[in-house]
Amino acid sequence: MSTRPLGKWLIAALGLVAVVIAVDSSGLLSTDAAVVVDDSAQLFAGLAATIACWWTARNARGSERTWRRLMACGMGGWSIGQAFWSWYQIFSDTPLPSPSWADVGYLTMPVFALPALLVMAVEPPRHAIAVLHRISLVFVLDGLIIVGSLFILTWSTALGAVVRAGAPTGAAFAVAIAYPVTDLMLVVMVVLFAVTKRVPRQHVTQLRLFGLGLVGISASDSIFAYLVSSGADEMPPATNAGFIIGPLLIAVAALATADGQHTVGAHRAGRLIERGHLLLPYALVAVTGIVVAAQSMAGRRIDGVEATVAWLVLGLVLVRQIVTLIENTTLLERISATQAELAHRAQHDPLTGLPNRALFSERLLGAMERHRVYGRPYALLLVDLDDFKLINDSLGHAAGDWLLHAVAERLRNCVRSDDTVARLGGDEFAVVIEGVNEAPAIIGDRIVSALRHPFEIDGRLLALSGSVGVVEPGRDEVDITADALLQRADGAMYAGKRRGKGIAVRYDPTLLHDMPSPMPLPD
Repeated sequence: MSTRPLGKWLIAALGLVAVVIAVDSSGLLSTDAAVVVDDSAQLFAGLAATIACWWTARNARGSERTWRRLMACGMGGWSIGQAFWSWYQIFSDTPLPSPSWADVGYLTMPVFALPALLVMAVEPPRHAIAVLHRISLVFVLDGLIIVGSLFILTWSTALGAVVRAGAPTGAAFAVAIAYPVTDLMLVVMVVLFAVTKRVPRQHVTQLRLFGLGLVGISASDSIFAYLVSSGADEMPPATNAGFIIGPLLIAVAALATADGQHTVGAHRAGRLIERGHLLLPYALVAVTGIVVAAQSMAGRRIDGVEATVAWLVLGLVLVRQIVTLIENTTLLERISATQAELAHRAQHDPLTGLPNRALFSERLLGAMERHRVYGRPYALLLVDLDDFKLINDSLGHAAGDWLLHAVAERLRNCVRSDDTVARLGGDEFAVVIEGVNEAPAIIGDRIVSALRHPFEIDGRLLALSGSVGVVEPGRDEVDITADALLQRADGAMYAGKRRGKGIAVRYDPTLLHDMPSPMPLPD
């Protein structure tokens, strides 16, 4: 729905409220007639919200449909409650009992409004159940802590005495408490969503209208409960405005479409608002504790309702801290896992999972240092697949990649788990062996033999061979450089290729002739 038709609906809703209040307050109507106009307008508003939510839900999807259906049920129950109320006021000769079916209908609305509000206020995935799973438990706990704190404040200052005086039975007392508690809960959740950046942009307009509607109903609801509890004979027409404008705003919210053209809060104030939201529950708990403590010191006795809610609030604070601790621990574990994964990716070949050239350089330099300091023997083997380019050209790069991965597995199986097998690039691999317990030449022959076994790919056997150059520095060669070692290994491997390929050659000084240029290690 575009902005202009939406504005027309808002003007129509405000105009209806203004007309009803003006007519009721003009004195032109008798008391009975004013009651009929007032109750009829409230019933019309409730039915309008019910029909608008249900009708627009038919063509909506996902969370757009879910919150409308929830509010269709909630406003439907509210309208039934209003119908009972209107019947007793207009047609019945007996006063409405308390509690009554009207209370059941009215209290249906917050039962459905709260999940509708939560569904609307989170980013909508494909299924409504997934929406509710994504709602932050800490956020809900914060709302309940704030509701409990505000309830204790209002109860200890004025509401408790008023409700006790106007509720002759236990059931009437429970109903009288239910209204302010549900009103506080809805208003607090609306305010929390309004001041945080949790609301998806496409739902901002809908949530503002919906939230204002809930606040309007709650405001008139609270005024009515206070007036009735304090023994007032009637409710002024202006105080009933929330019962009319609230449902009408919910109807307009249902008619509004998600446009995504709005933002929630300014970016500069976002962090300050989030921090304020985190501190708000604790600030209210502290203020509540100070007020109750001051009243106790002044001789006021804490009643059962106040004590029960206070213990519930303290329990919620404890649960919130536990949940926050668990969430923080989980977050730290995820960050640690992500950092470990990034570090692994930076030092390993993505195709084979072997250490890459950078990690190979680190391992080789470490082995050289331990050889220099402790005399620990080590060896370097350089492996190059023979005629691998022909395999890539004939079978394709996908088959070549699979073959490289299979070669990496065979190389791992030829050495110990503590030894380093790395892929230097292309079809070239390197092996660093420390604390040699068998001749490096034997390990080189083992690698050559392992590569000679045919590889099965797509149901066909593929023959492959590899040339291996082996270098084992002597005990007195403690000052040799890594580049020199690689040059020796490369020369030995190159000599094996000249001798017919598929063999392992141990380096000796006679191989220095016609050796290729050294391969520098990364810094």
